[in-house]
Amino acid sequence: MLTTLSPEPAPRDDDAQQPTDVSGTAMRRQPGQLEAAVLTVVWAARAPVSTGDIQQELGGGLAHSTIATTLARLIGKGHVERVRIRRVWMYHPTRRREEYAAAQMLASLEQAGDPEAALGHFAAALPLRQARLLSMMLEAAATDTSGTADTSGTADTSGATDTPGTGGPGEE
Repeated sequence: MLTTLSPEPAPRDDDAQQPTDVSGTAMRRQPGQLEAAVLTVVWAARAPVSTGDIQQELGGGLAHSTIATTLARLIGKGHVERVRIRRVWMYHPTRRREEYAAAQMLASLEQAGDPEAALGHFAAALPLRQARLLSMMLEAAATDTSGTADTSGTADTSGATDTPGTGGPGEE
């Protein structure tokens, strides 16, 4: 009787860079980890980059289709745009890293069960220098918005509102 052996499947490219646990078993990446790595490459580039460029920069262990899928997700989220240059799709960021970080902070705040408490914890965890900077920025933002809303030249800092029937300023 003749027995034929089938060859073992070749290791997948995307398993090469996959983190492993102590036993050598492949572990899944944390949510958003690959997107963050791809965005880091796109932000670092001075010109639009191709999927192959990103693949090479990340070490080449990820499949081309994995990078392409990640880029499609980033396009869907509005973080990356693609342009066709000659016959190749090239990718560039739609916003700077700092703008992305700010959007992530706002999204996290919206997802918190108690946004005010989350904001309090965030403020308490800031180093003094950053807390002072944030305070100055908030004051400047409040001045900008109150300056456009108050045309009398005197801003109301009492926190009271001019809502009719509430006994606020202007009510008799």
